[in-house]
Amino acid sequence: MKRILVVDDEPVVRALAEESLRRGDWSVQSAGDAAAALAAIRRERPDLILLDLGLPGTSGAELARRLREDERTRTIPIVYMTGLRPADCEGADGVVTKPFTPERLRAYASNWL
Repeated sequence: MKRILVVDDEPVVRALAEESLRRGDWSVQSAGDAAAALAAIRRERPDLILLDLGLPGTSGAELARRLREDERTRTIPIVYMTGLRPADCEGADGVVTKPFTPERLRAYASNWL
């Protein structure tokens, strides 16, 4: 079973993403900030990371940069989840804009898995 990590500081967004993706028969974990995301990645390497850019403390873009620099995590696809299309998507393999529908999120995840 493919594993997805959802990283977003908004509990409602995390819950919506988790529920939507579980209907796609994937194993889904979530984290509310970069530190929790790194701990989750160390416990069990995900096959896809859906990453909010506006995290408290360490931003999503900074977390993506760190993951790309680490040999163990550099090949994990990272998709930014954001309300605005970022000017620079460096570190990401794609962008899904908020708000998203459950169907759209599943379709996007399916493309990467």
